[in-house]
Amino acid sequence: MKRVLLVAALSALLAACAHQPEQPPEEFQQALDPNARGKASERPPLPESVRASLRGQQDQLRAASAQLLAEPRFSIAANDMPAAEFFAGLAVDSPYNFAVHPDVDGMITINLKDVTLTEALDVVGDIYGYDVRRNNRMIQVFPAGLRSETISLDYLALRRMGVSQTSVSSGGVKDSDRNTSGGSGSNSYGGNINNNLLGNQGGTSNQAGSNLGGMQTNGSSISSSSETDWWKDLKAIIEGIVGTGDGRRVVVAPQAGLVTITALPGELRAAREFLERAQSRLQRQVILEARIVEVALNDDYQQGINWNDLFEAGSGVSDFFGVDQVTGSVSLSGGDVTASGLGGVFGMTLNIGDFSGALNLLQSQGNVQVLSNPRVSAANNQKAVIKIGEDEYFVTDVSTTTITGTATTSTPNIELTPFFSGISLDITPQISENGEVILHVHPSVVQTQEQEKVVKLNDDTFVLPLAQSNIRESDTIVKARNGEIVVLGGLMQTSYTDSESKAPFLGDIPVLGNLFKNTRRVEQKKELVILIRPTVIGAESWQEELQRSSDILKKWYGNE
Repeated sequence: MKRVLLVAALSALLAACAHQPEQPPEEFQQALDPNARGKASERPPLPESVRASLRGQQDQLRAASAQLLAEPRFSIAANDMPAAEFFAGLAVDSPYNFAVHPDVDGMITINLKDVTLTEALDVVGDIYGYDVRRNNRMIQVFPAGLRSETISLDYLALRRMGVSQTSVSSGGVKDSDRNTSGGSGSNSYGGNINNNLLGNQGGTSNQAGSNLGGMQTNGSSISSSSETDWWKDLKAIIEGIVGTGDGRRVVVAPQAGLVTITALPGELRAAREFLERAQSRLQRQVILEARIVEVALNDDYQQGINWNDLFEAGSGVSDFFGVDQVTGSVSLSGGDVTASGLGGVFGMTLNIGDFSGALNLLQSQGNVQVLSNPRVSAANNQKAVIKIGEDEYFVTDVSTTTITGTATTSTPNIELTPFFSGISLDITPQISENGEVILHVHPSVVQTQEQEKVVKLNDDTFVLPLAQSNIRESDTIVKARNGEIVVLGGLMQTSYTDSESKAPFLGDIPVLGNLFKNTRRVEQKKELVILIRPTVIGAESWQEELQRSSDILKKWYGNE
């Protein structure tokens, strides 16, 4: 009889404390309005393609927000109440159907004020270990014990590796390999210059043979590598959350994108929460727009772009430039390439809306030429590579195979190796929850051409066709907020142009025509500037809006 009275008292308490929320004020409705939030947010607007995909989900957002507003709140108190009777009391005067497993037992003591049914069930499940499952208006309660649950995880089942390397060679050369020609042999240059090719006709080795391919890298270098094999590590991660003893088990099916976990209800909730948050982070994307620009500097800026002048030029616009950080590293090689400007290569961020403003300001210090404007979308912590150019083949190895018998036969062997000429850019983003992006950026601009190298050995002169690469590249890590422009600058190069002017007819006279000619060599300094703008695209944009609405409701009702 006492239990019946306790259940009746609990039912009356739930009915008395339930209330309908008041009509939310105008500012509250504006806070829930996605359009109003878009105007007040500091984030730049999402691209039109993303906004179009979200418009069809606005009805779901409004319906879910209305459901949050309509869910009643009540206060509840129980002292040593049997679990089955506690859940039965929650079902009284409630629109929900409760199904309680026969093995659910134990006593519940709890005191909650101004909570929703969902919040109450979460608290009871966390404290007492019951497995509470909710499917629309059906709520099922299972006893504490091992249970199995299959969770879907959408991620590619592949192993992905990436390496980015930047180095400066200072010219340490290994000793040449000493080869002896005999009945048959093979030597090369680009590996080793063949003894017979250099005129050593005897059976002794020519120690002047050079090993052009044995260069040691004594200078500085930066090597960045990344490896992604999510499914390989996932099982160990889940086992670290739920454990492995007493019948607990984790089964991972990468091809199906499923994870089956056998564990206690509390451990299942922890694993489920981890997988949900992990998938949300893994599916974050960022659109990376870049402008690779070459500035032919005016006479007043031969030492490089004066960024202070640009800041002063932009001072008329409120908060036009915002320099967040200066960082970077560089590798330079080839002809007349030099590093200048603010200590070589540097990186910074600009809180400016688009590229046109930055390009117009650069135009004030020289002639701006856009070399490339790549655009790529990258997932969180995944390397994206853009390569624009062509591969040209050059001779890198020449060898001869000599066979001595009744007749001597020499067979030349030529090896061709492709050399890239063009622009490459690889970027790895890391996207935080608040929309900030950390970028590992490795841009490279390579110009490759053939160069003849004259080598004199003994009394012989050899002309070797070699590939000469003019490289401008940097390897740096920068941080930017969503929509800001990352600037990498300071990569300078000096080029020379020979021009000739002459008098008509007289300048064409052999020998004497030189008196009527004027030859001029023009020096031109150019600086390479890379502009990158990350735009974060949320994989669950409307769900994030829903979560924001839920947080506002909790705050409005004094739950936080």
